[in-house]
Amino acid sequence: MTRFLSFLFLVGLSALSLAQKIELNISVHNEKNQAVPNANLKISNQKPLKTDAKGEAKIFLEKNKNYSIVVSHNAYQDRDLKITPTQNQHLVIKLLSENTIQEVVVTAKEAKGLTSKSVITTKAMEHLQPSSFADIMELVPGGLAKTPTLTSSNRVLLRESDSAPSSYNTSALGTQFIIDNNIWNSNADMQLSLNDSQFLSGPQQKAAAGIGVDMRTLSTNDIERVEIIRGIPSASYGDLTSGVIKIDRKIGKTPLQARFKADGFSKQYYISKGFALKQNWQMTSSLDFLDAKVDPTNQFENYQRVTASLRSRLKTKLWNKHLEWRSTLDFSNNIDKEKNDPDTGYAPIDAYKNSNSRLSLTNNFVYILGKENLFNKLTLNTSIRQGFDKIEQTKLVQQSGPRSISLATTQGENVGIFPQIKYISEFYTDGKPMDVSTLLQLNGVKKSGLLLHQYEVGVDWRFSKNFGKGQQYDLLTPPTATMNVRPRAYDDIPAWQVMAVFIGDQMSYQIDEHKLNLYAGLRTSNLLGVDKSFSISKQFFFEPRLNFQYGLPKIYIGNHALRADFTLGYGQFYKQPTLLMLYPNTKYMDYTQLNYYHNDERYRYVNFMTYVQSLENKNLTAAKNTKYEARLDLNYRNHEFFVTYFQEEMTNGFRSTLQTVAQSYKKYDPAYVDINDWNNGPNLDNIPYQMMTEFGSYSITENGSATIKRGIEFGYTSPRFEAINTRFTLTGAYFNTQYRNTIPVHEKPNSSIGGSNFPYYGIYKNDDGYINSNLNYNFFVDTYLPNLDLTLSASFQGTLFDHRKRDHRMAEPISYYGVDGIIHNFTDADRTDIYKQWLVRDVSKTDNLETRYTYTLNANFKVTKKIYKALRTSMFVNKLFGYAHPYYMNGIKIERKNLSTPYFGMELNYNF
Repeated sequence: MTRFLSFLFLVGLSALSLAQKIELNISVHNEKNQAVPNANLKISNQKPLKTDAKGEAKIFLEKNKNYSIVVSHNAYQDRDLKITPTQNQHLVIKLLSENTIQEVVVTAKEAKGLTSKSVITTKAMEHLQPSSFADIMELVPGGLAKTPTLTSSNRVLLRESDSAPSSYNTSALGTQFIIDNNIWNSNADMQLSLNDSQFLSGPQQKAAAGIGVDMRTLSTNDIERVEIIRGIPSASYGDLTSGVIKIDRKIGKTPLQARFKADGFSKQYYISKGFALKQNWQMTSSLDFLDAKVDPTNQFENYQRVTASLRSRLKTKLWNKHLEWRSTLDFSNNIDKEKNDPDTGYAPIDAYKNSNSRLSLTNNFVYILGKENLFNKLTLNTSIRQGFDKIEQTKLVQQSGPRSISLATTQGENVGIFPQIKYISEFYTDGKPMDVSTLLQLNGVKKSGLLLHQYEVGVDWRFSKNFGKGQQYDLLTPPTATMNVRPRAYDDIPAWQVMAVFIGDQMSYQIDEHKLNLYAGLRTSNLLGVDKSFSISKQFFFEPRLNFQYGLPKIYIGNHALRADFTLGYGQFYKQPTLLMLYPNTKYMDYTQLNYYHNDERYRYVNFMTYVQSLENKNLTAAKNTKYEARLDLNYRNHEFFVTYFQEEMTNGFRSTLQTVAQSYKKYDPAYVDINDWNNGPNLDNIPYQMMTEFGSYSITENGSATIKRGIEFGYTSPRFEAINTRFTLTGAYFNTQYRNTIPVHEKPNSSIGGSNFPYYGIYKNDDGYINSNLNYNFFVDTYLPNLDLTLSASFQGTLFDHRKRDHRMAEPISYYGVDGIIHNFTDADRTDIYKQWLVRDVSKTDNLETRYTYTLNANFKVTKKIYKALRTSMFVNKLFGYAHPYYMNGIKIERKNLSTPYFGMELNYNF
């Protein structure tokens, strides 16, 4: 009887409990009202559910309580909604297909991870129709379309405008390119011309030494995906200051593909084929050729690029564990040529050719160790890249009169020669840079309670050495009569090596709908193989990296959820000086002591005092950049918005600074030369002389420049509206960048007193500094018509304002010194001194007058159409319409016209 009563009590209690709950029947349908089976249902504090074959599920929920429901399926877009059940009800949820229309993205997509980065896919590049990687930078927030300049080097700039002064290149040098997970190193690039002034400084504009990777040398045809990391990357990335550009190239079975592109400046040809040797082994081969001119009508200055690649991916097993081996063999050749047009009347002898070839072999291994181990993945990336670079120049040298040159390669007195007044000089720079890199990295994933750890640890070693002959010329026929360098072999220079170790951990934690992610990493590095006399040989560089992201609980507006993520980042970065900065060529300063030029060649004589000045800076250290950023990401019904505030402070960037040294020599009186007392030259013992002391000037690389970046990046992307198949995208950025020196500068007035060189150097607080601020925008409208396989787009871009201001230069020096080397403070009395008054620089009030450009607008149009199944054609016109609003300067209205010249092009793609 007791058991029976207990049973009745439990049944009644269960019925009472069940009566307090509401029965919710859920049906999941698609747009065609068809049932969606196996849809995932996640309801607050409830076990996950799946719909049955009829697309239905049932659950009991508490009455009058708030619940959030997330419905997901691989073939459909996620659906979020909120309910408060009051009675038994039947809920019908409709999912929208994850169709190809929504997936078509022809612009960069902002990633939502822990760091700010833009992701660019093949589809976006196909529609953009780039000639080189420089064109892709248009898709980054703040980027604008530019007419290609393929006959001069293209440096990369992240988070700063194109008006950045060319003398501040540390930011470009500190942008790291990674192709197929291998470093694209340029630390052994020492290709500088012996005569930069030829062709109106053309060789200087084409050189890439000291600016990092020349973007025009990178073809885009093989690229599958690009990540441009502008924020704080993980500790596995190093030897950088500005950011990381990761390029992944495609590997896989494909039909024979061909591309031809032509525009007003270049023609490009490309062919590629993907093979499947086995089910688990795939290969891709490709060949690319670009021919560009500075102007369609100019046949005497051009640039050519040839790239060839063979890429392999093998998936196999080793000790019953998955192993992936990726191997690439790449060749590239880039040639700059320039010569004089014979119709212009200039000597047709002058010619310039810069050839840069690279042959690289990479082998990357990814070994899956299993989840049961502390580390479940091992990565080993190795690469070796050998360069063959040569700058060849020919120059007609025609002196206005007799000149003398020194042939000395050691310091001291020496006898020079009188070269011919007219001769042809042939000279070259030979470089053979070799770059080797090895990365060993271990990754693991472990869960500790509610905390998920994704950690990494690794070792990174990089090696660069130049085996070239260096800068070479015939001493008897120098490029100029005032050469201050002598031939030097690059092979004599020590190798550049960096060893780094890193560790990092990304911790993820979630409570209900609160999501927390924190990445903490540390990298330490040391420059190896440097002589102990360099202070950098004893320095270790520590780079902490922190990124934190908070995913806020969903906020429901109507039946749809607003997602919000807030991200903070902090990081320190170091860029090591390159070989050219550590070991520059020696400077030779030749002072003429006696110049006796006789009509009879037997009695011509010149005597020099030569000083050999090292340009090495033993105190040079790595450039440091500290980065901060804060980002807000919002997503509502596929409307995506982000805004990022960033701040970067680099106060010890690399800078070429003027130095001086007092040097003495004898000034013989040629009137006392006796040709009767001649033995391979005059008897100098019988010739009176006067001791002279002058300044010898030279430049070294120092950590003396500051680049301070502040700004805001923003972007909005709409869903692709199905009624018109159109998506709207707005991106832009406000950049405020300051460029200035951080160490005093030495200057000497151009004045001469009594025909003699000015005897003092002034030390000034500042050099030319710049403050640039601008707001760029890019409004992009693209329409995709799937039935026609047609993509149309229009972009309206420009600047809302562009302000440029120079820092106010201090006219008075802080101090000064003469040939005795003693530094004196500059006083009020010096303002009236016959010599020292000239140390006050001529600084005009207009020197720092701000130029405030107003808004501009350019319209660009592109179309991509698939013809039949194998042929795709694309056409574009940039700057079809352009407008620049007038601006005022000193109260004067300045009209800006003809600033936008249309730039047309087309291409054909064929799959055989």
